[in-house]
Amino acid sequence: MNVQHFFHRATGTLTYLVSDRGEAVIIDPVLDYNKGKVATTSLQQVINAVKEQGLALKYILETHIHADHLSAALAVKNALSGKTAISRKITDVYDTWSSKLNCQPLAQFDLLLDEGDELSLGGETVSVLSTPGHTPADLTYHIGDSIFVGDTLFAPKRGTARADFPGGSAEDLYRSISRLFELPEDTHVYLCHDYPSENEEPELCSSLSTQKSDNVMINTSVTEKQYIEIRSNRDSNLATPKLLDVAIPFNLTYQLPSIT
Repeated sequence: MNVQHFFHRATGTLTYLVSDRGEAVIIDPVLDYNKGKVATTSLQQVINAVKEQGLALKYILETHIHADHLSAALAVKNALSGKTAISRKITDVYDTWSSKLNCQPLAQFDLLLDEGDELSLGGETVSVLSTPGHTPADLTYHIGDSIFVGDTLFAPKRGTARADFPGGSAEDLYRSISRLFELPEDTHVYLCHDYPSENEEPELCSSLSTQKSDNVMINTSVTEKQYIEIRSNRDSNLATPKLLDVAIPFNLTYQLPSIT
């Protein structure tokens, strides 16, 4: 299995191209967005990599509905085919935000995934883990000795995702991460976000053992009660993501909202 990463510095987002035996999945692709216009300039690197390596794209996997960037899942599908996939609980997120969606219907994802679902990728299996907390519709994809956790975990020095979005829950997030901590110690944890300085590279992967020992918010010595207090205090001081009012409506409907 081969894992390639693509860093979208403007939003601090990591996209992954995972391949095995000529087949591939893309996880959390990103569109460029500026002043009401979208572009695929950054995405083209991912598309080119698939074509240059002669890979057959099977799936475009979303870990959740993102609030800080616009998903390029549909753009990838139009360029390379492949099936779009996301948590079945996206319907709950849609219902929560429906009053702000200008009557636009939920985007037609090809697959709505549940805990325990499995997808094939070459000689590997993509196992679907439900990891709610950041949102109720977060998924982790377990492929070989690696997990792609979306926003659930950040680099150990940064902690975890926020849990104050509608439907989010610090309690759920603690329990989701505790489940992940039961996986083998040498599991590779691939992150969806990092925020390095201009001249630094992102921290995109850590071992599960490092997360369990060194994560500043949640490690094996932190109780659920302690984590909820830490997370809640941190969330109370966080600003709203600057693209939230554009990103969530777009990612739910694939239509840009009217911003007044």
